Amino acid sequence: MDFSDRHFIITGGAGSLGTAVVQLLLDAGARCSVPCFNKSELDNFDLTDHKNVFTKVDVDLTDEDQAQSFFEDAIDEQGPLWGSIHIAGGFGMGSIQKTSKADFMKQINLNLVTCYNSCRAAVQQFKDQGDGGRIVNIAARPALEPRQGAGMTAYTTSKAGVAALTESLAAEVVEDDILVNAIAPSVIDTSQNRESMPNANFDKWPKPEQLAQQIAYLVSPENKVTRGSVVSVYGKS
Repeated sequence: MDFSDRHFIITGGAGSLGTAVVQLLLDAGARCSVPCFNKSELDNFDLTDHKNVFTKVDVDLTDEDQAQSFFEDAIDEQGPLWGSIHIAGGFGMGSIQKTSKADFMKQINLNLVTCYNSCRAAVQQFKDQGDGGRIVNIAARPALEPRQGAGMTAYTTSKAGVAALTESLAAEVVEDDILVNAIAPSVIDTSQNRESMPNANFDKWPKPEQLAQQIAYLVSPENKVTRGSVVSVYGKS
C-alpha cells in the first residue's frame, strides 16, 4: 500500500500497537501525528524524531476541547487529514463488587470517550475538507463476545460502546465518503501482556505488526466498500 503524502492521526500511537501502526504508515510514505497524555509516553517511542512525525504532549483526549485542538494543530503541521486511527485506551480487570463507579467511569473515559472525541474531531475535519476519509477504532473481543468479559465488566462495557459507536457512525457519514471501521483483538502479544500472563501460549496471540496490517488496509484508499465492520482479529487465541 502506498500512503505517500497522506496524513494520519494515531491516538495511542506511542504504545506497542500504535508504534507498529505508525512504523508501517511511515514506511509507506505517510505523515503521522501522535497525541500523548504525558511526556513519559515518548520515552520508548523511537519514532519521535522522524521527519514525518508530529507529536504533542499534555493532550487529554477525554477533554473535547483538547481533542479538537490537537486535530487542528496536527493539520496545521502535517496538512489535510486522510485517516484517523484511535488506539488510545486502557485495560482494567476487576469484579463488579470491586469496581466502583469511579473505576467504571475511568474505563468509559479511557476507551469510549477518547474514541468519541477523536471520531468527532476527525469527522469535522473530513467534512470541512470535503474529500472523505477513513477512521479505524479499536474495540476488543469482549465487545463482540460479552460473556468473555467476566471479571472485567467495566472494560467490556466501554469497548462494547466503541463497537456500537463504530457501527452507528459508519451509517451516519457514509454519504460523505467517510468509511468507519474497527478491529477487535483478543490478547495482543506485547511485553506487558506477557508479564501479566506468563503461562499463556504467546504464539497464539496476534502480533502488533499483524494488527497494523489489518488497520492499514481499512484506512487505505484501496478500501472502498468496507464500513461499519468490527473485524475480529483473534489470531489463534
